[in-house]
Amino acid sequence: MTKQSTMKPFAPGDIFLGCTYLCDPDDDHKGDGRILQYDKNLVPKGTLYTEGTSHLIVNCRFGPDGTLWAFDGFEYTVVRVSPDGTQLPNHDFGERAWGNVCFGPERQVYLGEYLNGDKPYEGGDMRTLPGTNVVGYGHIGVFASNDNGDFNPVCEYEPDLSPSMTGFHGVTHTCMHPDGRTFTYLTDLGMRVMRYDVVDDKQLPDLVTYPGGEEYVRKWTTGVDYLDDGTLLLLRGSFIDFIGPEGQSLRTIELDEYGYAMITISKDQQHVFVANIFTGVMSKVDLDSGEILGQIDTGLAKPQRSLAGVAVYEP
Repeated sequence: MTKQSTMKPFAPGDIFLGCTYLCDPDDDHKGDGRILQYDKNLVPKGTLYTEGTSHLIVNCRFGPDGTLWAFDGFEYTVVRVSPDGTQLPNHDFGERAWGNVCFGPERQVYLGEYLNGDKPYEGGDMRTLPGTNVVGYGHIGVFASNDNGDFNPVCEYEPDLSPSMTGFHGVTHTCMHPDGRTFTYLTDLGMRVMRYDVVDDKQLPDLVTYPGGEEYVRKWTTGVDYLDDGTLLLLRGSFIDFIGPEGQSLRTIELDEYGYAMITISKDQQHVFVANIFTGVMSKVDLDSGEILGQIDTGLAKPQRSLAGVAVYEP
C-alpha cells in the first residue's frame, strides 16, 4: 500500500476520523496509522498517515488553538496535527499509554492513561512500561502548556477506575465539564461514569453507577461529551443517554446499530457525531429529532475495528 498524506488545511466543518489501516494478520490492532479528513458535507477531502505510530489511532479532539490531537497508546505517541494539515513533531510526554486529552481554562492539558494493569492485550503485542510488569496505571497526567509549544509535566492524579472487561483498559474516554474543573471519564465497557476534581485533586462521586448484570449487556458506557449546559451525552453502544446533573436520565436517542464508541458534540449544540467501531460508520445525528442526517462509511467493518476517533473542526 502506498502511503501518501493528502490532508488539506482545515476548513470550518471538516470532520476527522481516526481510522488505522489494519494490515498485520498477527495483531488485529496494528497497522498504518491514519486520520481521514472529510468536508462539512461528508465528502472525502484528504488523509494523514501518522508518523511514530503502529496501532489504533484513537480519541481525536481539537485543542483551543485548533491543533488536532489523537493517540496511539500502544506506541506511547501523542499525535498533534496543525491546522495547515501537517503533523507536528511528536512531543515527548513520557513513555506512557496516554489515550485522550482534555483542556483546562488556564492552558492545562490533562492526558488520560488508556491502559492499566498487568494483563497485556491477547490479540497482539503490547509492551509493558519500562522497568515494570504493567501496561499502564490508569492515571491522569497534568501538563502546563505555553506559547513556545512546551508541555511541562506538573503532576499525576490517581483516579478510581471501573473494572475492565478486557483486563487492560484504564481511562479510555474523557471530557471536561463546562466548569473547567470536573474531569469526567470512563473505563471502556464499564458500568460507571466517574468524575475527578482536577483543581482540588480529589475523586468525586460517580455521576452514574449502573448495577450491571444481564440487563446491561450491550448497554455499557462507551463515550462521553458535555453540552454547554452541563448535560452529559453518554454513549451506550446503540443509543445516546442524556444525563442530568444529578445522574438522572433525561431522554435517549436510539441509533441504527450497536458498536458506537466515540462521540463529539458540534459547537452549535444541534448535532452530534458518533463513530461505530464495529460497522466502520460515522453518523451525524440531529439532537432534537434524533434523526441521522448523514453517514460516512469508511469500509472498515468488524473484524477490522479501527474507526476509533471523531472530531469536527469548528474554530
